[in-house]
Amino acid sequence: MDRYERLLAFLEDSITYFNSKLEGVDRDRYFAERDVRSILDKTINDIILCMVDIAEECLKAKGRNIPDTYKDTILACHELLGEITMKVAPLVKRRNEAIHHYLKANWQNIVAVKTRIPEIKEFTDKAKTLFTSLQEKHS
Repeated sequence: MDRYERLLAFLEDSITYFNSKLEGVDRDRYFAERDVRSILDKTINDIILCMVDIAEECLKAKGRNIPDTYKDTILACHELLGEITMKVAPLVKRRNEAIHHYLKANWQNIVAVKTRIPEIKEFTDKAKTLFTSLQEKHS
C-alpha cells in the first residue's frame, strides 16, 4: 500500500473516530471532562495534519515544491484539487489553537471541524481522484 493510500485510510478512520467520540458531547461536557477534551483536540490534530500530509503527497506527485506552512501547503493544491482547498485550509488555524493553546479549551474548534467534515471528505475524494489518474497514466 502506498503512503497516500495509508494517509487516506487514516483520515477516514480518524473522521469516524472523531464523530463517535463527539456523540453525546456538548459544550458543557467538553469543558468539564478533560479526557473528552483531550481526545477531541488530539483527533482534530490528527485529521488536519493528515490533510496536510495528503496535500504534500499531491504536490510531490506533480513535482511541486512544498510550502513552509501547513495552510500554504493545502492552498498550494488549489490547482490540483480545486476550490475545496479554500474551504479546508482555514481548519489549520483550528488545529493550531487546539494544540498550542492547550490551557485555553475552545469548543468552537470542535464545532468548526464537525461542520467541515463534508468538505474534508470532498478534499479526500479529490485527492483520491488525483492519485488514481496519476496511477492510470503510469500504467
